[in-house]
Amino acid sequence: MGKGKTAYFKAVKAAASAAGIKTPITTPDIEVEIVYSTIRRSTERMDADNVNKPTLDALKGTAYIDDRQVRSVTSIVFDRTIDNVVNGIVEHMGRLFYSPHPDVVLIRVFSDTRLADLGGEKEVQNRRYVEWQCNFDRMLSKMKKVSA
Repeated sequence: MGKGKTAYFKAVKAAASAAGIKTPITTPDIEVEIVYSTIRRSTERMDADNVNKPTLDALKGTAYIDDRQVRSVTSIVFDRTIDNVVNGIVEHMGRLFYSPHPDVVLIRVFSDTRLADLGGEKEVQNRRYVEWQCNFDRMLSKMKKVSA
């Protein structure tokens, strides 16, 4: 495996762990959403399908046991050099469109079984809101320091 691919695998696994994925999902009801945001020219960036395979492989053993458990994959590429109209979860928009990095990948993994294990949709949404508020407060604090 090349250095770039190894680094990507490590980053995806670390992000999954940081997001609270403690044990792999064992059921075959997994859906994955991958959003790739970039400032690279279309001739230099990855195609959506070329982001999928390494991402799904990187999640093996962390988010799920095997990618055969994944029943659905949705992938989107956003070119940050052009105006986009986007609908989605507010907390992800900052990471996708205002990152200083040329490439950003947002990965969301869904499982009805895991959702039930975590206390249901209301509990998970509440945890996400608390996390979003903490992240927003940190980002706001950094912006105030920079502008001061």
